[in-house]
Amino acid sequence: MPTFGVTSMRARIATAVLVAASALAGCGSEPDNAASGEAIKIGFINNEQGAFAAPEMKVGSEVAVEYLNKNGGVKGRPFDVVRCATDGSPEQSVQCAEMFVREKVVVSVEGVDIGADAAIPVYTAAGIPVVGHVHLAPGQIMDTNSFFFGAASLAYGTAALKYYADQDVKSVTWLLPEAPTSHAFTDGVLRPAAQRFGIKYKSIYYDAAAPNWTVLAEQVLREAPEASGSIAATEEQCASMVRALREVDYNGRILAASCTGLPKAVGKQSIGVELSQDHWNPTDPLSAPPANQQEIKIYEDAMKAAGHNEPVPGAVVSFADTMTLSRVLSTMNGTITAANVTEALRSVKDMDSFLGPQITCDHGWNGNSACHTALLYYRFQPNGALKAQVPDYIEVSKMAS
Repeated sequence: MPTFGVTSMRARIATAVLVAASALAGCGSEPDNAASGEAIKIGFINNEQGAFAAPEMKVGSEVAVEYLNKNGGVKGRPFDVVRCATDGSPEQSVQCAEMFVREKVVVSVEGVDIGADAAIPVYTAAGIPVVGHVHLAPGQIMDTNSFFFGAASLAYGTAALKYYADQDVKSVTWLLPEAPTSHAFTDGVLRPAAQRFGIKYKSIYYDAAAPNWTVLAEQVLREAPEASGSIAATEEQCASMVRALREVDYNGRILAASCTGLPKAVGKQSIGVELSQDHWNPTDPLSAPPANQQEIKIYEDAMKAAGHNEPVPGAVVSFADTMTLSRVLSTMNGTITAANVTEALRSVKDMDSFLGPQITCDHGWNGNSACHTALLYYRFQPNGALKAQVPDYIEVSKMAS
């Protein structure tokens, strides 16, 4: 598991975080240390229409860039962001990639890009690395030109089953979108892991474009597993799923992917619902290690300074990714090019990610492009806040085979 002791690296990061937090708290509209050097041009692509729209990812990115540019940027250099919105189609992903090539960005930052696989040849030919949080397109999982700062998608199922097995849960039924990748994930990852942990497991598949949540919830009720829900769903899908399971009086435990917006969406029906997170959640700062508590303060203060006085579910993900990218770029000396950025990303080893665990991005875990395999689990409280249910990360890559 990742360690959060006071190592020299952790201490340096903590000190830097404290300084940055103080700077943010004390700065006015014109901070003295605003970045003013030559801009670093990066791309940002995000699904903002369609079934997997995630406009909150744009918010987190914008706020992080604003914060960084007002607070020294990357060694004094600000970010210049070329933004491109898609509807999740492969065609628009390709169009965005081609625009990034024309604009000569040094890295493409991904919020959510369901059509990303179609753009891989464009990025590869141009030598532009892709960074993001979780690879949502299957071709990205082993893509040598991609680097994801969040947990490997393959780890979510295994970690969740381990979480429930540790609490003596014996049966789990999850709802997954109907797709060849979902069936492959069930057969290749979920069933073997469940068997290993002594859990009876079943996947129920639904049409992502038009799910009938009531029918799905009734099927779960007939199956009567001790835990249900989903490890892969959007905020909207999570809200509909939880609402349907509550309304059919399903009394088992519910896992709602990584959907943090449930209290606002479904009110008291969210109480007791659990979710996975690959970073420490801002609504439960006291469960996080001290350095991450200071990072939570940076995030919250930056969001408020940008006018977001109410939580924006999901924005913390892209905010954290942007902050982590700035740490990677800060390790570089000299000219920043796409090729140099790729090499810097590939060289990341045991680096403290923003709000997350230490990451290593050398594709060393079975060739996977994700930089770690660590998950935390939280439960919604009556006041809408989340409370950590584990003291530290469940790290899939370090489980005995």
